[in-house]
Amino acid sequence: MAVSNSFLEMLIQQGRNVLNHMKDLRWVAGKQGKDRASLIERFTANQHSFNVYTYANEEVKQSAEVKAFQEKLTLFGNEFHAARFDIEGEVDEDKINILYDEVLVAYNDMVIALGFDKEIVNVNRF
Repeated sequence: MAVSNSFLEMLIQQGRNVLNHMKDLRWVAGKQGKDRASLIERFTANQHSFNVYTYANEEVKQSAEVKAFQEKLTLFGNEFHAARFDIEGEVDEDKINILYDEVLVAYNDMVIALGFDKEIVNVNRF
């Protein structure tokens, strides 16, 4: 890939930010209230920022692994749709846990494809 390392580092850092907010959101998925709503907003904002980075470079934008990571993030975020508009909205915690693991795998595939193996996360500990 003919993309600068500094750009890829920023992209991967933003991906990691999304993972960190996703992890926090996962823990409060079944709870209702303002804390969950706030975490949904933060996750969504970080996901949007990641997507903006991908549009800055055509090679990154077309990467199958980047697209797969984005798709898994979208699926995860979609599970919070009911809670996004209703503070008491129900969220399927089992589905969240499954998608959480799938996002982590997709993130690892992406960082490997981008040549940043050192950024792999331990799926069992993250």
